[in-house]
Amino acid sequence: MTTSRFFIMRHGETVYNAARRLQSNHIHTPLTRLGCEQATAMGKALRAELGERPPVVLHVSETGRALQTAALVAEELGIDWFEASRTHDLKEIDMGSWCERSYDDVEAEHGPIVIEDHLLRPAPDGEDYPAIAARLQSWIERTGDDGRDHVVVMHGISSRVLRGIMAGYPVHAHHGVPIAPSLLQGSIALVENGAETVLFGSERGTEHA
Repeated sequence: MTTSRFFIMRHGETVYNAARRLQSNHIHTPLTRLGCEQATAMGKALRAELGERPPVVLHVSETGRALQTAALVAEELGIDWFEASRTHDLKEIDMGSWCERSYDDVEAEHGPIVIEDHLLRPAPDGEDYPAIAARLQSWIERTGDDGRDHVVVMHGISSRVLRGIMAGYPVHAHHGVPIAPSLLQGSIALVENGAETVLFGSERGTEHA
């Protein structure tokens, strides 16, 4: 349980999402028009909650799609994008050699990628859920509990693990770490005092990394 508040959001839709391709963490895929609209809407929702130029700490996954989303959010809030704390600890699940391939092509060879609870099945040479949890736990420990508001722009799967850890969700029976429910792109989850509420957007969306 922390005294800080964490506003955790997914990046907006990207060209890879729209084309049903698995993204990597080094190819900086741009947002679609819808993705830009989602990011702007999240920024407006945060401004309604926090006001203009709030004294928040901005954390961003070191990926182009998250950085572009954060830029639009920061513009709405009136905060400095250049002061954001950028880290690969907030990156999306690493899908190994499946990255950049279409869902249809990978599924034709290996079976379903989207599995129970709208999760992604780890690739044989990719990252599993305990590995995601380990790097996110390291980020949590470094960030600490300073009583401030933190805005976190990241990804679908990794944000579910972060929210799961921070909000005390049960350990997933098959993946061995806490995993929060799926949220649609353009959603904001607020974690405060060890509990989570959906501040903006809605639950249950098919995951595209």
